[in-house]
Amino acid sequence: MTALRSAFSFAVLVFATGSLGAQPAPAPPPAVTVLKAARMFDARSDRILSNAVVIVEGSKVREAGAGLAIPAGATVIDLGDATLLPGFIDCHTHLTGESSDNWLADFYEGLRRPATEQAFFAALYARKTLESGFTTVRDVGSSDAIDVGLRNAINQGLTPGPRMLVAREAIGATGGHCDRGGFPPATFGEEPGPSKGIIAGPE
Repeated sequence: MTALRSAFSFAVLVFATGSLGAQPAPAPPPAVTVLKAARMFDARSDRILSNAVVIVEGSKVREAGAGLAIPAGATVIDLGDATLLPGFIDCHTHLTGESSDNWLADFYEGLRRPATEQAFFAALYARKTLESGFTTVRDVGSSDAIDVGLRNAINQGLTPGPRMLVAREAIGATGGHCDRGGFPPATFGEEPGPSKGIIAGPE
């Protein structure tokens, strides 16, 4: 019995020592991607630079300038006769809705859609905004927290889109710009109130 207990204790000691000594493998260095183009707008100097090189490490721009040395092992994307621009910032957006030339029809269509369906349209609008060169937006009004969900999905890499600063419900007066009420309750539900950003006075 003593020999068995000693063997068991030794096995536990070996297991514990091995567990303490095991170290997680170091994370691999982030991939480096280099963008090359004929020109680049430098917002700091307000000049157009030739022989543009942008070095991206992981998901962040590490360096940008004219004729920079390309790091060894980097993936090079040559855009040819293109002009690179810094990411634009739009300070007034509503990515959860988009209007065409027929604003009234779009307005009613948006009221008819459930929030879950509208969220898919919001993801489409976010991708189009990013592909248009806008990397940050200030989204100034939404409904049903779709803007919050969209921001979180973008941050988690679930859908492409710009960096979003969100406001949730817009604030407006009864009958004003942000009030989507005035319809029979059976048509689009109960009238919006303070919880939806619609108020009738300073209180």
